[in-house]
Formats: sequence, C-alpha cells, structure tokens
Amino acid sequence: MADRFAQLDAFLVRELEKLSPARRRRISRKIGMELRKANAKRIAANIQPDGSAMQPRKKRNLKARKDGIKKGRMFRKLRLSRSFKINATPSGVSVGFEGSVAHTARAHQYGLTDFVGHTENGKTVRTKYPERVLLGFTPEDLDLIAEIVFDMLGK
Repeated sequence: MADRFAQLDAFLVRELEKLSPARRRRISRKIGMELRKANAKRIAANIQPDGSAMQPRKKRNLKARKDGIKKGRMFRKLRLSRSFKINATPSGVSVGFEGSVAHTARAHQYGLTDFVGHTENGKTVRTKYPERVLLGFTPEDLDLIAEIVFDMLGK
C-alpha cells in the first residue's frame, strides 16, 4: 500500500507543479473543506479515525446541580466551523482547531491532564483525560483526497 501511495505522490507532485499557485490553493481549500466535513461527522458520532469508538465520559455524581451535568454527545462545539479551521496554501492544507476549543481538543487528542472546574470550597479540579483521537485520516479520506485532486486536475 505504501508503494502505491509513493507512486501516486510522485505523479501528483509532477502534475501539481504545472498548475498556478491560485489553482493549487483552490485544490487545497477543497480538500480541507472535505476533510473538515468528514472529521466533524466522525467526531459527532464519537468514532476515532481507526474506526473504534471513543471512550465515553465518566459518570459524575453531582448533588442538585442540574446545570453541572453534561449530557449527550461529546465535542459539540469542536465540530462547528467557527472552531474547526482550514488553512489552505498553494503548498498544502491544514485542518485544526482554533481558539479556546483548541486547548480542549489538545487535551483529548493526546490524553493530557486539564482543568475541569472548582469545588465548592474553591479548590481547582483537574483530571487526566483518556486519549480520544479527534483528527486523523481514514482510508476513505485518502480516497476522497485522490478523487478531489483528479477531478480538479481534469477541469
């Protein structure tokens, strides 16, 4: 499989060098939008790039604080386009998180210890998050990238 991608990579590099920087940036932007859409859909379903389910939230016993209990899917704000940014250039594209949600995403992506809140007596509560891979490539994503590039080269 690696050999197939090496051959494809060499071919694409030759073809993309023939295009103008504006055209390459347009292709990068299109790839970024599709990758953001695919990753947001996967994050919404709480599925990691390898196809396994993300570890669910810990059950918390909070007394009479309805507003303190989180329910439903994780990462609701992470998959919004205002947090999930695309940076396209003629030489490549990056898709990632920006702002305060980037801090949360980093803690989950790498399984770091992070701030959770404060107790009633003012002590800081921190917890070690399990590693939940948010960003990554699936085999379908790689096929999608190849399809986009070939479609854009054909135009």
